[in-house]
Amino acid sequence: MKKMVRLTFLVLVAVFYQACSEQEVVEQMNNLEDEILKGKKMEITENMESAPNSQDGVVPFIIPGENRGGNRTCAEVGLAFVDDAEYFALCGDKIDYNDGEFNSKFPEALNVSTDGTYVSFELDGCIEMNGEYYKVGAVIVKGSNDANVYFYPEGSMGDEGLAAPINSSGKPAGLSNLTFCFVKCDAPEWVIVLKTYLQCKDESFWAVTRGEGSDINTLRIGYNEINGEEITLYKWGYESMPIGSIVVSEMMENGVKYLIVELTTTLECYMFSNSYLYVGTAEGYSYYLKDRNGKMETQFGDFPFIDNNLLKTKVFKIPFPEIVE
Repeated sequence: MKKMVRLTFLVLVAVFYQACSEQEVVEQMNNLEDEILKGKKMEITENMESAPNSQDGVVPFIIPGENRGGNRTCAEVGLAFVDDAEYFALCGDKIDYNDGEFNSKFPEALNVSTDGTYVSFELDGCIEMNGEYYKVGAVIVKGSNDANVYFYPEGSMGDEGLAAPINSSGKPAGLSNLTFCFVKCDAPEWVIVLKTYLQCKDESFWAVTRGEGSDINTLRIGYNEINGEEITLYKWGYESMPIGSIVVSEMMENGVKYLIVELTTTLECYMFSNSYLYVGTAEGYSYYLKDRNGKMETQFGDFPFIDNNLLKTKVFKIPFPEIVE
């Protein structure tokens, strides 16, 4: 609390110096010291610059609020920074930190870590909740009797070094609780890439998705956007010979959202055997490409989803959190 008031001194000096004489500044500071000695906490009426800055250089602020213990809400953050209590598309719960553990879970795909003082967070892509996508717009870091608010005007996918305000020790107060406030982000544009083998008795061949990038790919593999339309599978070496299709859909099960990728073939005898699937963003797929004398070669063996079962119809059931951008 004393450190918070020390920061208050600095802010008051900067503000009062513009409107008051030097003597008035001294009197104001003396009055404030008297209040501190009496054990009173100064009421915050406007945003006060605080510390420490985050690794990304975000300066925290202590802001006004209803709770005298220092807890702040996302609505209060919206009012303090953009004069709009409904600025955030989604307001997270206040999650307490006690005995080295958080008393509740953060949304899946939001990874939070702390050493008890400093906080780091990272998103595995935009968080999907109830059909909408979000990123972090602000973080409220509470310790002792005050909270630091780290505000991200453009939204953030991760930051480090967030902490509560500095206290009398000269260091940030220990973490009491965290609140995340979210803003919307554009839904990712997923693409799909597949290489699969098909087998009939002792005969086999392989098929691929053609599309973006297949013209400069040694395996003639390309990606297709997932847009609700059926995707055609082609026999390798025969660009005009479709042998099956891919249908992509979504489903909810026990509170988990899944992407369903179903492979079917029009060839009566053949069945799918070793199948290698990529689902993610086009940028993510680029990491599976290697330059081979001016052409790209897809490293399909490293794809995240592999099924080696021999099946007439093959279905990949992928939890959304496992789809990496």
